[in-house]
Amino acid sequence: MDRLSSFLVRRLRHKTRREVRRLAMRNGLLTMKVVQVDGYVVGRYSPAFDPSHLSGDAARDRQWVRGHLAPFLIEPDQPKTGSPDLSTSAPVLPGHLRRFGSGLQEASASAAYAVRIVGKAGEALNVKNAATLLMLAAAMHESGVELCDLVKLLRQPAPVVAIHVQVEGFERALLALIEKASLVPFGPYVGMAADFTFVEDMWAWGEGEAKRVFLHVLVGEDLRLTRSSMRRQLLRALAHGSPVLAVSETNQEIPDQIDLTCDVRLTGGGIDVTLIADLLEAVYGREAASAHAILVREIDAAALTLDDLAIAIRPGRLIHLSIEALAGLAARNRSEAEGDGQGGGSSSTRRIISQSSSGRRNDTKDSKSSGSSSSGSGGKGRSKQKPTGADVVQPQPPEGGKDGKPPVVVETLSGYGAAKDWALGLKADLADYLGGDLDWSEMSTKLLLSGPPGTGKTTFARALCNSLQIPLVVTSVSTWLQGEYLHAVLDRMTDTFAEARAQAPCILFIDEIDGIGMRVNASREYADYWNACVNKLLELLDGALKSEGVIVVGATNRPNEIDEAIRRSGRLETHIEIPRPDIPALCGILAHHLGSDLDVIVSDAGREGASS
Repeated sequence: MDRLSSFLVRRLRHKTRREVRRLAMRNGLLTMKVVQVDGYVVGRYSPAFDPSHLSGDAARDRQWVRGHLAPFLIEPDQPKTGSPDLSTSAPVLPGHLRRFGSGLQEASASAAYAVRIVGKAGEALNVKNAATLLMLAAAMHESGVELCDLVKLLRQPAPVVAIHVQVEGFERALLALIEKASLVPFGPYVGMAADFTFVEDMWAWGEGEAKRVFLHVLVGEDLRLTRSSMRRQLLRALAHGSPVLAVSETNQEIPDQIDLTCDVRLTGGGIDVTLIADLLEAVYGREAASAHAILVREIDAAALTLDDLAIAIRPGRLIHLSIEALAGLAARNRSEAEGDGQGGGSSSTRRIISQSSSGRRNDTKDSKSSGSSSSGSGGKGRSKQKPTGADVVQPQPPEGGKDGKPPVVVETLSGYGAAKDWALGLKADLADYLGGDLDWSEMSTKLLLSGPPGTGKTTFARALCNSLQIPLVVTSVSTWLQGEYLHAVLDRMTDTFAEARAQAPCILFIDEIDGIGMRVNASREYADYWNACVNKLLELLDGALKSEGVIVVGATNRPNEIDEAIRRSGRLETHIEIPRPDIPALCGILAHHLGSDLDVIVSDAGREGASS
């Protein structure tokens, strides 16, 4: 990372931590006193909590603050109407963490350290802002523009700047960076779109505080403006001394009225390996980024978008997982662009990727649906696009197999209690459904089956398959998690449900469903991964893809470790526990498995008893 990029990222971190300290002061975690330092009036922060709890180890202390004082680093909820409730607007510091009495004064170094740790603990680097800054720094370097010259220009009235960076999403990201990150000097700023600034009074608008209004022209959205309309907007902005910013992220040129008269013209390339390496260094540090340099060079960086960077790279996530996600997203974007036949067009690669990505969800859904319907005639029900790892078990005929042995059915099971009653009721409802006398929504078709290992949960699923005489699609959460990347795991889950719909009516048996875990706080390690898995399962159970004709049975040994949302109404709301078999149940199980051999055992036991 060069000096300019490093400086801009440090400024972004500084601004982020300053906002965290202000938030902590509003919540009562820090206090501020106005003092004079060398003739300047400044605010000096002090901890409202006892800093003796801090050990001096920065990493450990950040975790301690996040674990014990996290509510003070979150914006409090504001009432929708009426005056704010001062009693509940901010959290209350626990008694054992408070500083009692004015006599307890830590050394200034200790207080400064505590304030610094609070800022670092609440800091959440906005990866999209950081990536946008790095792209801007690269454009300045390529265009030979120094930062000091740009700052001098912004000090003047009515500066005009044109920026062309061919990265999907750069236009909006740059505007958000200017307006919300407070990085650009002589602000704060508020932007007025060129196609909406028709009222003179709008230039005095500032959301209740003084803000410097600038005219922004987004080439991708403002092409409908005629030359005369663009000229009028420029004259109005320049008459008020307002800055003008024109941004293009496509091959379409910036309007010539701006391009020919701008004070600074910045031109940058797309996303490359260097940008990714610098972004990883900004998030994880130079040492971690250098250790993974070889893996970074293997990423197809040109196929990525700005949103892909923000999705894959997140503070707190392990760096190798972020790199794997980037590689997976790049490969997926590239394959989709080539599949659309747009790879050799005259438009830019970034716009090609954008167009394919915008329809990604619908295209994927349609292709899975077509694959599912085409597989129905084969009887296998397996998605042709990607393997799901699921097994499809066909029901045994009621008269038994070649050996003449009757199949295991629910009616003959012992020790299943309420689960057996549920299955027999489902059998009667299924007959009515197939006969057109009952809607699927009126049936109980989702079951969570729990019990200790060895109580026969899988046996119950196979018996249900034979009793209902419909196919059984068998999978497990561990099978889903065999995907190399997160998107592969989610695809396996989606394809499994699509495969079950192709077999409908059928039973989808999900073993080890507790392995999907629970949704956790975003600050927890790997939280983004597991939360995505849980949310995907919720979507598949009752989301936009309705699974009519699919009976879902989830099995677990640990029902308390399943997210509560999975067990709510409309999902696996029916929960039945299979206990360990008692004496009567054991007798029934033995009688079922021994069959006619039981009569021989009983007769032999009777003869032995008589002889004795």
